[in-house]
Parts: sequence; C-alpha cells; structure tokens
Amino acid sequence: MLAVTLGASIVTFIPRVVPLALLSNMQIPEWGIDWLKHEQVALMATLFAYRTGPFTLG
Repeated sequence: MLAVTLGASIVTFIPRVVPLALLSNMQIPEWGIDWLKHEQVALMATLFAYRTGPFTLG
C-alpha cells in the first residue's frame, strides 16, 4: 500500500514540478504571458461544456 501511495504521489508531482522548474529560469515574452492568462478560462469553459452538453458516454 505504501508503494502504491508513493508511486501515485510521484506520478502526480513530476508533471507539476518539471514545468515550473523549466519555466522559472526562462524569460517568457509578453505575448506568451498574455496567452497563458487565457488558459484558465479555456479549461473552465471546456469542463463546463463537457458537463452540460451532449457529450455523455453511453
């Protein structure tokens, strides 16, 4: 059980930390910052459309 918990935490931790570590040392241009600001809105709109639309399985 401990191995499964540690494995799951590592698999979850890596995709969150690697981009942060890579992007923290980079200078992102202004257009990139503006583009990244829309990511949260696009994600929420996608989740809302999926939950309320005719996209059910079965």
